[in-house]
Amino acid sequence: MADTRDGSKPQLSDQPQPSSSDIGFGSDAIAEQLSRLDVKYIALVPGSSYRGLHDSLVNYQGNASPEMLVCLHEEHAVSIAHGYAKITGKPIAVGLHANVGLMHATMAIYNAFTDRVPMVILGATGPLDATKRRPWIDWLHTATDQAALIRHFIKFDDQPHSPNAAIASLVHATAAASTKPCAPVYVCLDLSLQEDEVDPTTLHFPDTKRYLNITPPGPSSEDVSRLLPLLQNAKRTLFMFGRMNNSKTCWQERIQLAERYDAKVVTDLKQTCSFPTDHPLHASQPGVFLAPETLELIRSAELIVSWDWVDLAGALQTAHEPGVEPRSKVVHVSLDAALHNGWSKDHFGLPLADMTIRADPDKALSAILKADDAPAKGNKSEWPDSIVKSTPDMAGVPNGTGSEGIFMTDVANAIYSTIPPEEICLVRVPLSWKGVDLRTPGPLAFMGMDGGAGIGSGPGQVVGTSLALRETSSKLLPVAILGDGDFSMGSSALWTAARYRLPLLVIVANNGSYFNDEVHQERVAKRRGRPVENKWIGMRLDDPAPDIHRMAEGLGCTTVSSVQIKKASELRGVLEQAVQAVRDGKPVVVDVQVLPEGYSSALEKAK
Repeated sequence: MADTRDGSKPQLSDQPQPSSSDIGFGSDAIAEQLSRLDVKYIALVPGSSYRGLHDSLVNYQGNASPEMLVCLHEEHAVSIAHGYAKITGKPIAVGLHANVGLMHATMAIYNAFTDRVPMVILGATGPLDATKRRPWIDWLHTATDQAALIRHFIKFDDQPHSPNAAIASLVHATAAASTKPCAPVYVCLDLSLQEDEVDPTTLHFPDTKRYLNITPPGPSSEDVSRLLPLLQNAKRTLFMFGRMNNSKTCWQERIQLAERYDAKVVTDLKQTCSFPTDHPLHASQPGVFLAPETLELIRSAELIVSWDWVDLAGALQTAHEPGVEPRSKVVHVSLDAALHNGWSKDHFGLPLADMTIRADPDKALSAILKADDAPAKGNKSEWPDSIVKSTPDMAGVPNGTGSEGIFMTDVANAIYSTIPPEEICLVRVPLSWKGVDLRTPGPLAFMGMDGGAGIGSGPGQVVGTSLALRETSSKLLPVAILGDGDFSMGSSALWTAARYRLPLLVIVANNGSYFNDEVHQERVAKRRGRPVENKWIGMRLDDPAPDIHRMAEGLGCTTVSSVQIKKASELRGVLEQAVQAVRDGKPVVVDVQVLPEGYSSALEKAK
């Protein structure tokens, strides 16, 4: 039970480690099985529907795992598990109170599903036996099929009706969540199942290693033999790296494979970084949407290999005229089709592919390397002269305005000049971040986005990332650049970071608006011949402006400046103080006025 302020486990009255013979209630058996599954944490908001499990985590489990992480909102509990899984690739548990807690959490669960991360969500319901329900409250918190709320965007769900069934269900759920393509799973625990007494001699705890020893499939020998000659003979090969793992070995293998076949490489900002941006073969700046240089690469390539690229169909369609199919040979390596369904369109369009390989992309890549030990091609590709590496030296790039106003490029330069890029885990960036400003010298240098493209997930994910980095003894500093809307909507997640002494740096890129929608309103107004001057109405966050510093301090975070930073000349000094506070183990929030690119009144506002 993690409930200490220095990150250490508490000592509960010299309580000995539990054994299965001490089990007295159904929830004790559930807690015991979670520990045997090596589920290290459970992020939760307390609720009466799983009061039995809560008691077991405290008074039966004691100092054994899972450790408890108390949160202020169910959506944050899921976001914390999301951030943790993106670093470790492993699930932790989330506790959601009845149908009401589940409804709070649904957006974050959708994020986790679309981002393909594992987590084990434990829900609960009031007594299914109506004769055991307390008047009013137990009826409100009981649902016949609670998982129906989220079944379209989870991988597995169950509602066991006995302690042994619950044990088996937890093993099944953890295996499902952890098997690629990964996704959240949901197990709903009846209140009576938790609270009824149980005879420990009737319980069966399986050897979990025999159920969880699951490796993702690699390519068949036929797949490898078909792909090899394409790679060996193509003169213009493009690798599109999408969902890849965080292994240092796999990172080096990607570099090795690209160099062997002299393949150009593109990545994006939606996924965890998968290739060094400063490598000569990284041929275009990453983005949420495709850069013009990326589109030109797609059009010019002789062979395109998609390594689980997200929305390959959309990329190919965007690069070509409507109705025109690419001339390139297209190979798509992905397991993602196993999760596709009709409710959510997160599977995107069916991509055109001359060869589809149903395999883990990193295992497929390794298999190709082993099958072809020929020396690297060297610079033998034949790309048009128009294809050039577009990413410049990013050090000291000015904002180009001659103003003291701060633009997103200034924030990027200040971060990378304050913290060496190899020491940063950049957890999140807003939509205004330019791919040209990203530096990824190694795995975990950048963690991508949240999957569902909503608002409010950033604070929780940076908390989960910090927790995972601390657990793995990583030296990386978790840094998140969040829009003011994202921060304000999800800021209470940072209380958990303060409570458990998790070091992190949140830079609020504050433009005082839901500015992305101002851009949309301007486009609509122009198309309809209406005044664009009204685009700000219903968008601006002012009169009064949310006080970021007071919000952060009220949640126990450190602020090194009591005022919003508005001058570029002041930014680096403030960040240096903030970084020192993070290195001292504190969660730190810095509020920075960031001017939108192309915003006509930006410079006047900065004066």
